[in-house]
Parts: sequence; structure tokens; C-alpha cells
Amino acid sequence: MTVVNVTQARNDLYQVVDEALTEGKVIITSKKGNVVLVSEDEWNEVMETMYVLSDPDTLPAVEEARKTKTADLETVDWKHIL
Repeated sequence: MTVVNVTQARNDLYQVVDEALTEGKVIITSKKGNVVLVSEDEWNEVMETMYVLSDPDTLPAVEEARKTKTADLETVDWKHIL
């Protein structure tokens, strides 16, 4: 994880953005506090995780699915669905 101070971030903005896109996030420090610059993909993953975890019906379904053996799953012929 990359950590830069706000002056470095300002001076090397393109490099900091590229680092966030490559690594997913960059922490930018300042005297007032820290911020995190995240890539759009990373942000979308966080938002999706928050959405899934906020739905009380989803988490039990995920836990149940994790217990299911792959051999017990139904095979889907995707060519005939489309």
C-alpha cells in the first residue's frame, strides 16, 4: 500500500492516480488527517460488499451456499439460456 503526504500527492498527481489504479488505493496524509484515494473498481467492490452485508437475507444465503458441495450443484447449460 502506498502512503504519500499531501504535498507529494499534489506534485505527482498523475503518478498517485496511476498507483491507485494499479494497487487499488493510496493513503494521502496531511496535518489535519488522512484520506484514501481508491480506484473506481475498488470503490465499486466496497459498495457491493456493503450492499450485500446490509441485506439481512443475503448473508444467511451466502453461508448456506458455502456449505454446499460443488458436486451437489445443478449444472446449467448457458448456451441454451441465451
